[in-house]
Amino acid sequence: MFQLRLASRNAVLLALRSAALGLCLGVAGCATAPEQHPLDGKPVKSPRERAQLLIEAANGSLIESDPIGSLQYLEQAEKLDPKYAPIYHAKALAYAYRKDFPAALREMKHSVDLDPENPYALNTYGKFLLDAGRLEEAEPPLKKAGDNPTFRESFKANTNLGILYYRKNEFERADARFMKAINDDPTNSCIAYYYRGHLEVRKNDIPGAAKLYERATQKQCAAFADAHLAVGLMDEREGKLDDARKKYLEIRQNFPDSKASDAAMERLKKIP
Repeated sequence: MFQLRLASRNAVLLALRSAALGLCLGVAGCATAPEQHPLDGKPVKSPRERAQLLIEAANGSLIESDPIGSLQYLEQAEKLDPKYAPIYHAKALAYAYRKDFPAALREMKHSVDLDPENPYALNTYGKFLLDAGRLEEAEPPLKKAGDNPTFRESFKANTNLGILYYRKNEFERADARFMKAINDDPTNSCIAYYYRGHLEVRKNDIPGAAKLYERATQKQCAAFADAHLAVGLMDEREGKLDDARKKYLEIRQNFPDSKASDAAMERLKKIP
């Protein structure tokens, strides 16, 4: 049986970061915490309002691949309003961008401690705990976020919870969470489809797995390189060697600097 690689941690983090960030409110808002709001000109008087503008500036810096600049803005925001939970959520994302995961987890815990009902913070905190291998600690915040009926991104929390159960070999519970994610948001549940493909491979249902992996490459999931690789592997398993060869070459062309591309080239060498 081919060894299927799990979804890239960095790809999941990038998707999480992109979903959480907002755009900076113009040049004035990025430069300082101004006396007037850059959009409506109204005075910005409270520390909370100034902190919010600095968070927006920090998010803009992170989008521009400047985590140090982001942290500088957030340090100013923290001095203004040290009990404002979104500051620490944003700091966690900046530290994660720098691959300083212990610091990211520490800041994320602080954010949740300050705002324990926020599903966005709970999902991010649970995801960081999951990545750290602390599965028992990750389950409660992910479950709380995933079961929140008003959380617009509950599919992310349920996908993360499904991955948690998958890693614990609790495959029925994992599948239930992946299905919940897909039901909540069928267009964006790329990783849920991908892991459901893994579950079908475990049952040796290769055609079923192939369909799920294919679904994990469609629409919003088109840039999911690992899913494309899995499609090629299933083509090999089914003896569709021409299709597999075509898929591997497609991966090389579309994802040239990825681990999926390296793996595809290794598989290509072994096709007769």
